[in-house]
Amino acid sequence: MGLIVDFIAGYLVAFVGFVAPGMLNVLAAKISITENKRAAMLFIFGTLTIVLIQAFTGVYFAKFLDSHPGVSNTLKQFGTVIFVLLTIAFLFKGFQVKKPKKEIEIKSKQNRYVYGLMMASFNMFAIPFFAISSLTLASKELFDFSLISIIVFSIAAVLGTFTIFYSYAVFFKKIEDKADVLINNIYFILAAFTGFVAILSIYRIINT
Repeated sequence: MGLIVDFIAGYLVAFVGFVAPGMLNVLAAKISITENKRAAMLFIFGTLTIVLIQAFTGVYFAKFLDSHPGVSNTLKQFGTVIFVLLTIAFLFKGFQVKKPKKEIEIKSKQNRYVYGLMMASFNMFAIPFFAISSLTLASKELFDFSLISIIVFSIAAVLGTFTIFYSYAVFFKKIEDKADVLINNIYFILAAFTGFVAILSIYRIINT
């Protein structure tokens, strides 16, 4: 049962982390539209290779922090602040007046798998995101830092990321005309999620 929880946790963390329109998922969509689905899949598999490394590194680093209570507690409090700021940012994005979309250009003509590796490597937020998320889950006794749990969590994170990227690559063209409405709704949903986590974290800090 524990590994099932680890899998669900890893999947949902990655799903939430990548569901909002960003450089990687929009690139996957654009490659699919301007080139073909095969090129998009190569790009996605390149990004997933890096996501697997980032997820494992972030959670393994969190394991080290969890074994040092002083550092871990400080980081958990920092994580609470991050969730509060994310909630505010998502709400701001949701209410933000529509602006002309800035096109993301595909400058590289190299192998799409390698291009995915390269672009995903620029996402420096991923490792701390997975570290803080796993520490938050551990503080609520929803995750432990055994090696098998870390591996299951990391694999699930890859599958969660794949779900988002594949959905962008396959369905984005079909919903392109309704993208603004969809994006606004996504930001409000994310705000509700991060706000809920922030409230739980604040409650736990006050009552410890």
